[in-house]
Amino acid sequence: MPETIAVPEVGTVIPDLPLIGPSTTSTMREVLDSRRAVVFFLRAADCAICLGHVKKLLRMEQAGQLRDAHVVLIAPGDRDAAAELARRVANPRASTWASGEHHADIGLGKFLAVQHSGTFVVDEDGRILVRRTSVLPMSSFSGDEVVAALG
Repeated sequence: MPETIAVPEVGTVIPDLPLIGPSTTSTMREVLDSRRAVVFFLRAADCAICLGHVKKLLRMEQAGQLRDAHVVLIAPGDRDAAAELARRVANPRASTWASGEHHADIGLGKFLAVQHSGTFVVDEDGRILVRRTSVLPMSSFSGDEVVAALG
């Protein structure tokens, strides 16, 4: 019997996923480093809609709306996906990673071969304050929800 993919509930700690960078590996816990963060899981490193959300998120960070929360961007895939994401984002204020096949471990499965995407806002303890996930990338990010959670 196949396992059901479940998105972690608000109030629980975000899973400590292994992460792959363009030149190193880490874990979610190490990357968060006891800081508040907005963690955005992209559908793909080259998803135009996801990259649009990233641009908005970085504009919000630059404007001070994220209140010093760390921006963590994660694409599915390997070291090449992490490098592609880093190249496309090209912003030192964002931490770029790939999850290997671990998007599913945070409840982001695939539907008809379309990778789900999502946004998680976490506190200093990694506790999820907001989660927004979707099959369609247009619905996987809300700037208003992020700002409200970090308020």
